[in-house]
Amino acid sequence: MGFRNRFFQSDKLASLARSCLLVLSALLSSLVLVGCEDASSISTEGIVNQPTIAESVNFTDNSYKLITLTGYEQSALQVYWPTDSVMPVILQADLQLLIPQINTLFRQQNFAFSQLTKETVALRYKKLIFNPITPAKGVGKLDFSFASDGEIIVMLDVDALLGDDNIKALLSSELTQIIYQSERLNYQSEISVFDHLVSRGLALHFLKQNLPASEITFSVDIEQSELSAALAQVKLGLDDGVLIENLFAQNLLSEQGKANALGYYLVTQHFSYYSGSNAGNSFSLASRLFFPWLEGENSASRKTEQYVRTGNVAEQISVEELARQASLYLGSYFIEGLNNEKLIALSFDDGPSQYTTQILDVLAQAQVPASFFWQGQNLANYQEVVERSIAAGHTVANHSWNHANGMSYSGDELWQQQVAKTNDEFQQLFNISPRFYRPPYGEISDQQIEYLASKGMKVMLWSVDSRDWNPELNSIDKIESELINNQHEEVITLMHDAGGNRQNTVDALPAIIAHYKNQGYRFVNLETLLGISDKH
Repeated sequence: MGFRNRFFQSDKLASLARSCLLVLSALLSSLVLVGCEDASSISTEGIVNQPTIAESVNFTDNSYKLITLTGYEQSALQVYWPTDSVMPVILQADLQLLIPQINTLFRQQNFAFSQLTKETVALRYKKLIFNPITPAKGVGKLDFSFASDGEIIVMLDVDALLGDDNIKALLSSELTQIIYQSERLNYQSEISVFDHLVSRGLALHFLKQNLPASEITFSVDIEQSELSAALAQVKLGLDDGVLIENLFAQNLLSEQGKANALGYYLVTQHFSYYSGSNAGNSFSLASRLFFPWLEGENSASRKTEQYVRTGNVAEQISVEELARQASLYLGSYFIEGLNNEKLIALSFDDGPSQYTTQILDVLAQAQVPASFFWQGQNLANYQEVVERSIAAGHTVANHSWNHANGMSYSGDELWQQQVAKTNDEFQQLFNISPRFYRPPYGEISDQQIEYLASKGMKVMLWSVDSRDWNPELNSIDKIESELINNQHEEVITLMHDAGGNRQNTVDALPAIIAHYKNQGYRFVNLETLLGISDKH
């Protein structure tokens, strides 16, 4: 636990890591994708015709035509080939099998680009622009680059590729990893060697969890001594700014053994530290969250139980029920962080509203991140506030559409009428789909938790209730008292930025922030606290 805090507090390391830029486009093929679960079955409910798929695209003054693959008109992945040539029959037959499989994989793992939720929301499909090339120095038989958001250039030596007996396995693993990487790049402003390693590790876990063994074309085996030496080399590279480009000297994933092993190790340690994290729900995490594992294996002791520190009050779900569900659904339902670091996650419900701007001002002044659970019906009227929150690095999450008590719903009804409806609004307005959901009044059934988990959603409650929702208990002094006197490691607070007069909440914040800072706590959003992506 101690080494992790020290590593996080090293601003120098984080700055140096960001400065180690890799700009060579050839290295983009080494970036990787992240995890899924079983993709063997998927419902077609809600799938609609997609009339917006482009029949042709242009890239570097060349024209590419849409290749019609039977039965994949509604796919989030569309293939393009040069207009002036014909795709080889063998390659088209392989893609006919692979593209639907890969598309299903990402849809099953709830990646936002692959979701079809309602007829009014256009699918954010990806264009796979195949570009046959003549073999050249530094270019392998299969390579990738990114033209723009949603456009992946697949450069291939057709003769060499079609002469490979393992073409299907190669295409399956390489296409899957680069599609995932295109999503991860949306959340990375800079690309360092360390970013490459983290992305590689996420991709390898994703592939291992979801592809048949016959399609696995990479190895993560490495001697312990060699692993230690390689980790030390990466740490030295981060310290002195020297790029370790030899880790990614080869184009293909299967040919980069040391990079594979390093990335896989770092991500394995992350997953062992954060319950509920996996390659499918960690794809947008900042690489800095993986810094600690350069120091050694995870040896932290986890909390043995989760519980609410503030007691029961009338007309609110009992704290015993919250603790029961947290114990039963470890990794899917949280009331606090599960480890023992001096971290605090401030969270606010019901907005956005006019009070949200004041809260954001306080947070900005103190340089403190937080998390907001908002109603879908409020988002359109406060778009600038939401955009400001996202830009500031706060978690923005789902608090239902209209604050209905969802206990009367089935799991599917809750999803369709409250959760997915709100996620769609976030997607339409801000191009994100939240992964975290807080049920109004804290009330949610076991069956609903399980159903939302199947949709990639994590249920978030709280370990300290500020009582700011109660007019009889929400004075500034009492709000401060509840949060300060119930201090504990990895606390998640319950506060509100709407639903009534929240001026006392705004005014109580500075003292609360000052107290926890004086106690050596670090403020984080829920994504950082839990090591899980807060968005799809």
